[in-house]
Amino acid sequence: MKRIANGAAFALARDLLREGHPVSVRVEGQSMLPFFRSGSVIRLRPLAAGDLARGKVVLGETDAGTFVVHRILHIGRERITLLGDGNWCGTESIARERVHGIVDCGRLHLALARIWLWLRPVRKYPLWLLRRICPR
Repeated sequence: MKRIANGAAFALARDLLREGHPVSVRVEGQSMLPFFRSGSVIRLRPLAAGDLARGKVVLGETDAGTFVVHRILHIGRERITLLGDGNWCGTESIARERVHGIVDCGRLHLALARIWLWLRPVRKYPLWLLRRICPR
């Protein structure tokens, strides 16, 4: 299997999603702990009507051209605020048209994610432990 850098993989994924194709991508990093570990394979699909909702995980592209797979924290008229599950502070504000795809997550995942969002003020403590037991 050939490995390519995350940026190049997500640029290709963006292009395929724009053409209407679902894409599977291996993620790197710990920004989505505890739900996606580094090396996890996620399946992205093109956005459909009603997909953009708080708690959903999307592929977004920042104004600087960096790709992120993070959870929707807030939806505004023109911009969407994203936060990685593995981050307890620091968000990305992305133009709605720069959200390229959505990760299909099951009901249990979404229910646990709601709890995780609620725990945001204190989740730095479990994240500290997870980062020590989950290799990069």
